[in-house]
Amino acid sequence: MTKRIEEIEKEAKKVLEELSKMLEEINLEEQFYIIEKENLREDNKPIKEKDFRKFFLKNAPKTEDGYIVAEAATWVE
Repeated sequence: MTKRIEEIEKEAKKVLEELSKMLEEINLEEQFYIIEKENLREDNKPIKEKDFRKFFLKNAPKTEDGYIVAEAATWVE
């Protein structure tokens, strides 16, 4: 093996050992509860159909003329 490959293997082993130590510290005793809340806002009131568009657009980062503005496929080459 070349020296570079040996260095990479040594570094990978070190990273895996550190990750293993971190994972040992995770508390797996926690309990999570999933509560079904369909169509509810933070105030626990259902969203009325007429208010939905306003509510939806209010939460969008950028809007224009009642539509959400978003980038289109900038990640595609």
